Amino acid sequence: MSLRFESSNDNSTVLYFDLPELKFHNLGPFEVQQQGKDFKAYQTTLRLASNKKSLSGVWSFDGHDLPFELTPGGLPAEPLPQPVMGRIAQPLWTFKTQGQIWSSPAVTGGVVYFGSSDGIIYALGADSGKPVWQFKTGGPVMGPMTLDGPCLYALSDDGYLYKLEQQGGALVWRFNTHGGSVTRDMVGSGTSVYDYLASGATVVDRVVYIGSADKKLYAVDAETGSENWHFDTDDIVRSTPAVVGGSVFFGSRDHHIYSLDTTTGALKWEYDTLREVVSSPLVVDGTVYVGSRSSDLFALDASTGKPKWKYFYWSSWVESSARMRDAIVYVGSSDAQQLFAINAATGQRIWNFDTDGSPWSTPAVTDKRVYIGAAGVLHYIIDHHGGFFAVDRSTGKVAWRFPMAVISGSETYGVVSSPTVDRGLVFFGGLDGTFYAFREGG
Repeated sequence: MSLRFESSNDNSTVLYFDLPELKFHNLGPFEVQQQGKDFKAYQTTLRLASNKKSLSGVWSFDGHDLPFELTPGGLPAEPLPQPVMGRIAQPLWTFKTQGQIWSSPAVTGGVVYFGSSDGIIYALGADSGKPVWQFKTGGPVMGPMTLDGPCLYALSDDGYLYKLEQQGGALVWRFNTHGGSVTRDMVGSGTSVYDYLASGATVVDRVVYIGSADKKLYAVDAETGSENWHFDTDDIVRSTPAVVGGSVFFGSRDHHIYSLDTTTGALKWEYDTLREVVSSPLVVDGTVYVGSRSSDLFALDASTGKPKWKYFYWSSWVESSARMRDAIVYVGSSDAQQLFAINAATGQRIWNFDTDGSPWSTPAVTDKRVYIGAAGVLHYIIDHHGGFFAVDRSTGKVAWRFPMAVISGSETYGVVSSPTVDRGLVFFGGLDGTFYAFREGG
C-alpha cells in the first residue's frame, strides 16, 4: 500500500490511498484529523516515528486491524487499463422479462426455471426459450430456484415461500416467512447495505429449510407447508442453507455462521466473522466453506466451527458462494474483481482471473470450465464493468466472454444471477431483464 499527503486549499492535510491488489489508485482526498500524537483518515490511524523516517499505523476495516510501517519513496505507477480479451460469444436464445433478473436458474427435464424482479416465476423450454408457464407472486423473486422431485420452491419478496408443480406451475402451498414487510436497500440506493440476495430453499428428508428477511431460519414440512421449527438470529438471513449429516449450516447478516440440529433447530455452534455473511455455505468432507464481508473466505470444521484456514481478500467482500471440483474451490469476490481457484485443503491460491467487475455470482463448474457473471457499478470509487465469462478450469484463462451494456437509469448492470449448466447449455439472467442461454463452447 502507499499513502500520499497533500495540503488542501484551506491548508488542511488530506490523504490519497493506493492498494494495487484491489485496483485502488489515488483514492481520495480523505481529510486527516489529529488526535494527540495520532492522525486519523480513511479507516487508518497513523503515527510519525520519532526519527521522522517512517510512518507506522493501523488500517482498520471489515473487522480487521492490520498494522503497517511505511517509508518515504515514490508512488507505484498506476497501471494502464487493460482491455478485456477473449472471444465474444453470442447467445443461442434470449427471453425478455419486465424486471431485472437477480434470481439464479435451475433446469431439469428440458425446462429451465428462474424468477424476476417483475414478481414472476418463469418456466421456459431449455432448447428454445419458449414459455412453458409462468406464475405471478406478490413481490420480486430475487433468490435461486430449488427443484425437488416433481416440485419447485422459490421465495418471493412478498415474504412467501412458494411450492409449485414443475408441470404446469400450479400452486401446491405457500408458507409465510414474515419477511414481506422488509424493504431492501439495493445497490445504488446510496447506502452500503447492498441487500440484493435472497435465500434459496434446501430440501432434505421431506423438510424445507429457508432463510428469511425476518431474521429467522425456518424448517418447513415439505408435504404440508407447516412449520416444524424456526431459529432466531439478530439480522436478515439471505444465505441459502446447506444440510449435511444432521446439521443445517447458514450465515446471517448478524456476522455469524450457524450450525443447527436439523430435527430440533437447536444450536450446535456459531462462528463470528465480524461482518455480514450473505453468501451460502458449501459443505464437503467435514469442512464448511463460506465467505464474509470481513474480506475472508473461511474453511471451518463442520463439527466444531473452528477455522481450518481462511483466505484474505484485501478489503473485498466475499459475496460469491463457493463451488468445488477435484479438491479445488472456485469462488468470486467483489471489489477484488477476481474469480479465484483455491486449494481446498490448504487455502492456497492456484490461479485468479480478472472479471473486470464484481463477481458476486456463484460459479458453475464443469470438467473443463468455470462460468461466472460480473456486475458493473456506476459512479463508484473504482471502475466496474458487467459481463459473463467462461474460464478454462486448468489455466484460469478466458475461453469466451459476453460483455453487458450499461442500463439507462440503473446504477448496476451485468450479471449477478448464478449460472447453471445442463446438456451442453449455460443459463443465467441479466440485470437488463433478459434471460440468456449459451452453448458451453460459446
